[in-house]
Amino acid sequence: MNRTKSDGGAELAALERRSRELLEASADSLDGYTRSRLNRARQAALDEFRAARGTRPFRVPGAWLPVGVLAAAAVLTVAVWVQQPTGVPVAELNPVEDVELLASREGPELYAEDAEFYEWAGSVAANGVGGSG
Repeated sequence: MNRTKSDGGAELAALERRSRELLEASADSLDGYTRSRLNRARQAALDEFRAARGTRPFRVPGAWLPVGVLAAAAVLTVAVWVQQPTGVPVAELNPVEDVELLASREGPELYAEDAEFYEWAGSVAANGVGGSG
């Protein structure tokens, strides 16, 4: 019962060949009236298929694609513009000063001015308490 793939392929090809021969022989033995009826039924089915294929559901035509892309880009632009922060003026944002502050070696002295505040802020953060009110 161990068959290789080539044996299976050869058997399948032989089965296909034999089936085709039997089908052609049975079609050749049909009378003209039956052949005519089968051909008319086949043509009617093909006509029905072609008619159904012609009545597709609505499809976006190619001319609407650029309009849709422009509309999506406009919506995205407005969404990004609305989401920009307006509370902080651009002049107050100075990344150079922030980098200098982070790069300085004066870590602990920075917090010496208001140590109680930083201690309180650390305890609030450690307890997971959010203070928004």
